[in-house]
Amino acid sequence: MLNTFFQGGAFFHFSKMIYFSLVYSHLQYAIGAWGSATKTSLHKINNIHIKIIKTISWSSFRCHVTPVYSQLNLLKLEDIHQLEISKLMHNFHSNRTPNTFDRLFTAVNFVHTHETRSFTSGQYFCHPVCSQYGKRSIKFKGPRIWQEIDSSLKELPAIIFKKRYKNSIIESYKNHE
Repeated sequence: MLNTFFQGGAFFHFSKMIYFSLVYSHLQYAIGAWGSATKTSLHKINNIHIKIIKTISWSSFRCHVTPVYSQLNLLKLEDIHQLEISKLMHNFHSNRTPNTFDRLFTAVNFVHTHETRSFTSGQYFCHPVCSQYGKRSIKFKGPRIWQEIDSSLKELPAIIFKKRYKNSIIESYKNHE
């Protein structure tokens, strides 16, 4: 009976429930702030995340982790950060953020009046930065991530946007296998 549980899909479902309740919720909490840290600062957290993913999937610790993320339909640490920033940008674009965020991003059409692709497609101005610290800020990363998102996703309701954008990130894992 127990062997059937471990070999069937019930164990993966149970493992993912535990992952989302005990791991993902902690990773997602305030990732907008600490997710922009340097790669060396995040290295220990990322390694622990990878070990947890391999453990819940019963994968070898020597195997590549990208196919495991794809199989479990889960995101890598840097992609969780990217998803959260994209959700913030989507909410900002849809005017669903608090007033304190009003000056965080500037639409291209407020910077200049030239009819460019960025002007007509609802893009946001990327402020010039001079340091690596500035390149990791949400003010810089947000417009960059928003530019990479397919325009068909940008006008969707928030819940559908999140699901489809997450699926597009996971699809990119399958292309890199």
